[in-house]
Amino acid sequence: MDSNNPKNMQICPVCNVSITEDGQVNFSTGSPGTRARLYARVCNYVQKPGCINQESQLIGKVTPEDGFELGEDLLTPFFSSLDQSTKQTH
Repeated sequence: MDSNNPKNMQICPVCNVSITEDGQVNFSTGSPGTRARLYARVCNYVQKPGCINQESQLIGKVTPEDGFELGEDLLTPFFSSLDQSTKQTH
């Protein structure tokens, strides 16, 4: 084990997450995750040279739980009365 690199961590030059030898991903905030979660949330979309999480055999199976949950559609309020009151008449 390299004493300058605890648990032989790899640091991704693209997103700066650290990945331990056993595959634990340490995000900048929140609890640690897996390579599959990192791929589902970041690597799949960024796709920049230097990303260290592109090998499917290391990523494993990506499940729906690895990605972000889809929220409910929000209704956009209609402010017709506000629109009318903010118009200036000349």
